[in-house]
Amino acid sequence: MVNAPRRNQSAPAPVRPSVGRGSGKMILIGSSTGGVEALRKVLVGFPTDCPPTVIVQHTGRSFGPGLVSLLDKICPAKVVAASDGVLLEPGMVHVAAGMEEHLGLTPRKPVRTRLKAGPRISGHAPSVDALFNSAVPMAKDVVATILTGMGQDGARGLGDLRKAGATTFAQDKKSSVVYGMPRVAWETGAAQKQVSLANMATTLLQACRA
Repeated sequence: MVNAPRRNQSAPAPVRPSVGRGSGKMILIGSSTGGVEALRKVLVGFPTDCPPTVIVQHTGRSFGPGLVSLLDKICPAKVVAASDGVLLEPGMVHVAAGMEEHLGLTPRKPVRTRLKAGPRISGHAPSVDALFNSAVPMAKDVVATILTGMGQDGARGLGDLRKAGATTFAQDKKSSVVYGMPRVAWETGAAQKQVSLANMATTLLQACRA
């Protein structure tokens, strides 16, 4: 059974608890329409040694590098464009945006990023579903969320992660620019809780300490 949606949450002051090193958890995020501003509000609340974080953001090809640069300027941790074969480490945020390959993770530790060409999934490349599905083998070490966006990319993968033992969230309707992807994730039971954007960073970090 999923928890009832949260309502009328007030925005807390940004907190930056140190939860990256030694937690053994990773954070996975999928977002689309409205996701740029949502990612800004989430990542500004991450500490310099945040858990390894991997993000898929739907965007045009020409906008990817600019998005990475923008997020790197506001995030205390290091934000980089996703590339192939990079070890996941605390304090690093990997962003797949504006590329044609799908971003995934290797199934064994030490976990590394993996870029793979392939057909579009749920109409997208990179696809949130592709990222989430690749992480199912290490689901118990995963905290995943779907932010604002149109369509349903990521909902099925989030559900598979939850079934395998991951902690899963979705952005709530009130704070979403487009309540599409998070709505499907919530209504299908893929997300355990709905969380306001103002509380998302804190929620993800606290889940990594659990």
